[in-house]
Amino acid sequence: MGGWNVLQNARASCGFGVLTQNTKLDAAALSHARYLNSVSIATGTSVLSHYETSTSNPYYTGYYPWDRTSYQGYGTQVAEILEATSWTYLTSSASLPTRQQRGEESMRSLLNTVYHLIGAMYHGTEVGFGTDLQTVASGTLYSREEYRFGSLNGYQSTLRRVKLGTGNVATYPCQGSTNIPSAFIPANETPNPFPSMTTTSQTVGPPIYLKVDAGQVLKITSGSVIQAGLSVPVTVLTNANDPNRDSTGQPYIDTHEAFVVPTNALNPNTTYQVDVSGTVNGTPFTRSFSMSTGQ
Repeated sequence: MGGWNVLQNARASCGFGVLTQNTKLDAAALSHARYLNSVSIATGTSVLSHYETSTSNPYYTGYYPWDRTSYQGYGTQVAEILEATSWTYLTSSASLPTRQQRGEESMRSLLNTVYHLIGAMYHGTEVGFGTDLQTVASGTLYSREEYRFGSLNGYQSTLRRVKLGTGNVATYPCQGSTNIPSAFIPANETPNPFPSMTTTSQTVGPPIYLKVDAGQVLKITSGSVIQAGLSVPVTVLTNANDPNRDSTGQPYIDTHEAFVVPTNALNPNTTYQVDVSGTVNGTPFTRSFSMSTGQ
């Protein structure tokens, strides 16, 4: 429920559409989480991937996410987002988070990304979640935990797609968003949206996502993030300059979406004013809102 609440609140408050649970998507997400953990435990290496390659694995249901949802009888119009955490801890004195806390933190982390944020705000109206937690001994005094969290957003009919409406621009974060992480580590996302930033010490600010309905063309002409009259430098990621490609050879960022990303981490526990201007199919638009960071 932790991840569900965080995602549902983010989508509802920022205009991306509320979700309903789908048990077939739940089954696909759970099976993949178990697949990833079983490989991680068997190999001793923490594994996180959207692809399943070991057909002999008992949890294998298909190579691509849409193969796995088809296996469960759902269909192929889906977007998958994944998070993994691994802990090695002193068994006798560990204080571990609850499953709900793990889900909340996983979804907050996924919302503070580029490509996975696209998946979180996908235009499906149905969602499924799957988590798996495995613990093994690591020597005589320590234990190792592998946790996998996955969410699948999809639709089975064009009538079940979220429609923002002609010329309407949705953003995340949006007006009144709070507890937004002050920094994003590009090296922690695969693929890396800033390939030159290869270490976890290199950070930018939280990505700001803008989206219109597919089929419309969104262009950004200016963007600013301001606090107490001081502007934070920003960069814009679009279909034209996306450094990565999907399995079909196309940019992950489509022509109906874009990101404004502060090039420096923001200050924690601070309110910022965001102003973005651009065009949708050539018609000018502006979006202005305030958001607040957390830690």
